[in-house]
Amino acid sequence: MKNTKRILYVHYGDNWIRGSEVCLINLIDSLNKERYTPFLWTNCPALLHHYEGQNLTSELSAFPLIGGWQSPRFDTVSWCHLVKQAIHYIKSYGIDLIHVNSGAPCQWMCLAARICRVPLVTQLHSHYQLRDRFTLGLHMSPHIVCVSDAISKELLSDGYPKSKLSVIPNGVSMNFNQYINVRQTLNIPENAFVFATVGSLIIRKGVDLIIQALQHISPAGDFHLVIIGEGEERKNLETLVLKLNLADKVHFVGEQHNVSNWLVGGVDAFVSGAREEAFGLVLAEAGLAKLPVIAPRVGGIPEFIKNDVTGLLYSPKNPIIDMASCMLALISNTSLQSRLAENLYQLASTHLTIQANTHALEALYARITHEPSSHCVPIAHGLKPLLRWTFK
Repeated sequence: MKNTKRILYVHYGDNWIRGSEVCLINLIDSLNKERYTPFLWTNCPALLHHYEGQNLTSELSAFPLIGGWQSPRFDTVSWCHLVKQAIHYIKSYGIDLIHVNSGAPCQWMCLAARICRVPLVTQLHSHYQLRDRFTLGLHMSPHIVCVSDAISKELLSDGYPKSKLSVIPNGVSMNFNQYINVRQTLNIPENAFVFATVGSLIIRKGVDLIIQALQHISPAGDFHLVIIGEGEERKNLETLVLKLNLADKVHFVGEQHNVSNWLVGGVDAFVSGAREEAFGLVLAEAGLAKLPVIAPRVGGIPEFIKNDVTGLLYSPKNPIIDMASCMLALISNTSLQSRLAENLYQLASTHLTIQANTHALEALYARITHEPSSHCVPIAHGLKPLLRWTFK
């Protein structure tokens, strides 16, 4: 459409559809197509496959990084080709705005945007180490969106301009078309209390901590844990379950594409064991499913999970005992369950929906496309993380 702004979404990720990929899909799909036309450039085959057959111009490329974590670490020839490819893409499709989804593409897209004099915004879904903030050139991005205040703090400490940084929380879907009868599916007694957790089965998600907390409270009643997700730690977690004699209490259901339908299908509460978390998208999803939430006081979680208001927070310093105490407090108090669930639902349904996220980003797009010289960032800004490291 002639009157729409053309946005190039550049995504760097692994070959799966998870956190940042889901957020990008939600954004592209809910974008006001009368005002914006999306284009997609990615190194993620799964993301490209998702849009096969749909009316979205998309392209798959390798994204080599200078000073990255994988070999070859200094393939400057391939990197220069990537910059040329970006410039060609911008000019060929008449791109009006670039949205970098994750920090890595900043390394070449900031330069390409500068050469083509096109505004660029970078959305960060996780923390970046000082080394990566420097090598990826995050400070060369004219505008940065963080999904939580916790992510923004390190950038601001480096000296990134506060006026060029926005905090826009992720959004989740409110569509609950059907439900899965969890108790019937997993043969869980009707009078049992059922906790659920969702996430990749990796150490960072702390599912092992939840299992140990469940074992700690198991003498007090019939409590079950439904684990939704898959990952490299599954075998170790299954071994832990057997060791703690919880085989009939812990239920692994693997990766599910209809997580919401599981959460509204008879689960009593949601629990997170995350050792670190930039935002906690699944907590917002649990809120929309009207579940009370137990979560650690880490990362961006306390920004919307307020203890005894929208959930129960436990200390990451003594996670197993503190989590178990929160579990028992919730189990024994039905009015607490209802109050926490309702408060989180009100917050999530107002501020943490896909629509709220999309509207906030569209407002940012409108603003930065009208800012004069919004693509121009002094080259010296790229050295800010290095200067912080030098003078620590």
